[in-house]
Amino acid sequence: MTKEKFTSISLQEEMQRSYLEYAMSVIIGRALPDARDGLKPVQRRILFAMHELGLTPDRPFRKCARVVGDVLGKYHPHGDQAVYEALVRLVQDFSTKYPTLDGHGNFGSVDNDPPAAMRYTETRLAPIAHECFLQEIGSETVSYSNNFDGSQQEPDILPAQLPFLLLNGSSGIAVGMATNIPPHNLGEIVDGLIALINDKEISDLRLSKIILGPDFPTGGELICNSAMNEVYLQGRGSVTVRGVIKNEEINLGKGRHKKNALIISELPYQISKAGWIEKLAELVNLGKIDGISDIRDESDRDGMRVVIELKKDSNSEIVVSNLFKKTALQSNFGAIFLALVDGKPIQLTLRKYLNYFLEFREETIRKRTKYFLRIASEKFEILEGFSIATKNIKDIIEVIQNSENATEAKSILIVKLSLSEKQADAVLSMPLKKLTTLERKQIEIDMKELLEKKKYLNNLLNNRRLLLDTLIEELKSLKKKFNVKRKTKILKDINQEKEIDTINNQILEDLINKETKISVDNRFYFKKIIYNNYKKILDHENKFIDNKNVQKFICRIDKSLKIIGITSSGKIIQIDWKSNITSEFKMDKKVLGNIDPKEIINFHYLDSKLKNYLCILSSDGRFKKVLFDEDMIKSNRIFSITKLKNSTSIIDSFILNKQQQLVILTSIGRLFKFDLSDKNLNPSTKQSLGLLLVNLLPTEQIVSCCKSKDKEILYLVSKKGKFFKLKIDDIYNSYNSKLGYVNEKMQLKDDHFITVLSSNQYIDIETNKNKSARLNLNKLDNNSGKNMLKIDFLNLEKDEYLDNCYRLEKYIN
Repeated sequence: MTKEKFTSISLQEEMQRSYLEYAMSVIIGRALPDARDGLKPVQRRILFAMHELGLTPDRPFRKCARVVGDVLGKYHPHGDQAVYEALVRLVQDFSTKYPTLDGHGNFGSVDNDPPAAMRYTETRLAPIAHECFLQEIGSETVSYSNNFDGSQQEPDILPAQLPFLLLNGSSGIAVGMATNIPPHNLGEIVDGLIALINDKEISDLRLSKIILGPDFPTGGELICNSAMNEVYLQGRGSVTVRGVIKNEEINLGKGRHKKNALIISELPYQISKAGWIEKLAELVNLGKIDGISDIRDESDRDGMRVVIELKKDSNSEIVVSNLFKKTALQSNFGAIFLALVDGKPIQLTLRKYLNYFLEFREETIRKRTKYFLRIASEKFEILEGFSIATKNIKDIIEVIQNSENATEAKSILIVKLSLSEKQADAVLSMPLKKLTTLERKQIEIDMKELLEKKKYLNNLLNNRRLLLDTLIEELKSLKKKFNVKRKTKILKDINQEKEIDTINNQILEDLINKETKISVDNRFYFKKIIYNNYKKILDHENKFIDNKNVQKFICRIDKSLKIIGITSSGKIIQIDWKSNITSEFKMDKKVLGNIDPKEIINFHYLDSKLKNYLCILSSDGRFKKVLFDEDMIKSNRIFSITKLKNSTSIIDSFILNKQQQLVILTSIGRLFKFDLSDKNLNPSTKQSLGLLLVNLLPTEQIVSCCKSKDKEILYLVSKKGKFFKLKIDDIYNSYNSKLGYVNEKMQLKDDHFITVLSSNQYIDIETNKNKSARLNLNKLDNNSGKNMLKIDFLNLEKDEYLDNCYRLEKYIN
């Protein structure tokens, strides 16, 4: 081919042009509804094609395949499945608030079951579609355009008599934009339109009292709050919808005890019942929702009924709270009021849309009135000609007899009787029966009626108030015919945060009464331990345990309880245990604010009734105690509690709220004892480095610290599993001996110490061979009266050593 046949173009400009054309095609031709009739092009074409086929509500059903074929062949050159899916949605009463099509056959279910193939299902127009969409289409109310191949004409818009964009809602995703409009109640919308007609300056508050909120076809409960008002005032926002749930005592059969159960009778809009039940069963099996013994679906033709049987001792309010919180039983509907206005996508507020629809409806009535006035004028003109003819019938007969043809007769009549061409044609074709006395009288009556009609229609066009009154009467008539009772219940004055707090407090009271403990295990799972199970943990002391039961932290639940974690870098993390108290969860980076849980060296609980000092010991021998004040307790952010020098890290920490002794242990067994009173160790700020208490020898390291009371026993643990005990009173004060205390009976060879703890604690240990044990230090026997303790069951292999050692305070009460 020669070069002259090619044209050079800019790739960037061509891509930009092509993409914009594609985007506009999707926005206008497929995805977004028109604000006037609330329909997308495919929906409009389905309704018009069925109107052309004559599938009115009084006619028999016709196969959906026939309808889809007509739509594809005449108006919508896309896939047949896309057209059929749109048709199915117009039939489904659980998807569409006011279905515009009647269906016969399987059109799917709320369980997300697919509809039958189009060759098996049948359809026809529903009464509301026939009257409110298509009744005025023959009255020259809308414009027409050529179809895709120019062989047919299709309407650009349907003359909708109701604002179906709000009544049935709409959802669609275009290029760079989306719409998601919830359905509403017909009666409320009509009342809102009438109120707006009567008072154009009606306040938004008054309008919100008329239009209460979305009304979903599946019912449910709508939480009325400021967010819903924002949706109507801004055209975008989120509304919260709940399923309907009630308590019921069910009888399982003769000889069996009655059980408490929760009955779900309604689900939020667009939630699959089968999918929801499956998800709930999965959460129950994973232990994320407690208190449920069985779930079954007893739904039938009379309505939805999902039965959730509760365990004997379960709290129904806690279960309901979990269902709302962890399943789609409570979900948010993200509303975006985006629609095409004059071919452009516009985000509309409720007031703007209602005003726009009223303008469209007013214009439609004017077009309809002009059409009726023209028809009435044409009829009156013909009748007027008949009236003149009956009065001059002899002259007309004479003219016709003397004329060579109809054309000559017509021209003579026009001149002689002052008739118009239409009147002359009508007179020439007038049947003889019109000459009877009755017919002559009927012509006079009809002319009188037409004259009155013309006068009324002219008044309607010239008097806007009369036109608006007509519009109001039509709206009232449609409301009377098609309005249904609101399905979605409005819940006002619902404070969700307060509601959650109340339920959480009830849960908390219940757990406190059951003496429940909170624990964090070695896999960083946050769990609740009921008192009976906690007693079982204690029964496993001084023996090997399952590696999954190794505990890093245990404390009892209290209303004023605060739990924090401290990392090796000196950061404090608040653990939000109250919002997760109903289930177990794993602490990961999401829960801990992108902090690796392995960085946490200790968890602590704070008693808000007391002054809590966080005491921390760093690897360079520096120690500090910081008052955990109200600001720190209330803060939900991660913050640093100390400054650290390069390559320095936090080794150990504890909470101090009484006057006690501090004991520091090094790897070679040196012990340092200090009085923790403010006289000797003053509290410091978060910005300080701390006080240097220990000067380390070469290769020596700080390994642990603890708090202890006078006359208490201390326990020292080595890496190779050796345990020593020592009275704290035997250790002299380090203010007098800066080199610390060393006991000759606790010397180690090829080993080093890893922790020190007081006698009110027990430990869970893990070895590098994945063996785990729980030790109650107070119950360990002395080895021949020496300081070393005898542990018969703990026989470590040559290459085995203690990998982790977790200290736990004993809360038996």
